[in-house]
Amino acid sequence: MELTGSLRLRHPDGQIFTFEPGSLSVAFVITGAPDHDAWFETLVEPEDLARWASDVLGATGVVASAKDITEARRLRAAIWHAIVAVVEGEAPRQVDRLLLNELAAWEPLTPRLTRSGARSWSRQARGRHLLSTVAQDAIDLVGGPRATRLKLCQGLNCAIPFVDTSRPGNRRWCSMERCGNRAKARTHYHRTREEVSQ
Repeated sequence: MELTGSLRLRHPDGQIFTFEPGSLSVAFVITGAPDHDAWFETLVEPEDLARWASDVLGATGVVASAKDITEARRLRAAIWHAIVAVVEGEAPRQVDRLLLNELAAWEPLTPRLTRSGARSWSRQARGRHLLSTVAQDAIDLVGGPRATRLKLCQGLNCAIPFVDTSRPGNRRWCSMERCGNRAKARTHYHRTREEVSQ
């Protein structure tokens, strides 16, 4: 399920920037850092999972539980590791594949077409339906044609994954507002120092 919209992210350092994930599962991955770094964690309470579903998918009224939060973090880590493996030209680990397959087999969110022709979602959604939908997208992403467009941000101390949906396929940064501008500033700084020292 490709996401064409942009997300506005707030880094723990306070900077707000635009991020284009390129897929639902990548948008889910960035709800926290791998290995449960609490500084980046945004999925703490069941309400956080429901809020994410509403903000990113427009799926309002998702009922989540504490168990769903635990499963969401496990799923997020599996997607993260699978993406990194694909970017590095390796096969996803068995433990990640098994979890993705298990959650994808659950019943996903049910889409509906509204009277206006827009996509909506079933009102009886639970956290497990949301996680199944994300897992299915992750399998499609890492195991399908979009896998060749998976990248990790080249910014210093950043490795946010994204799907490069640009036509030439030359995107390098999670966001030009953040890592792209910082890289340009570093290049300018080093160039200026070299010119001064000559």
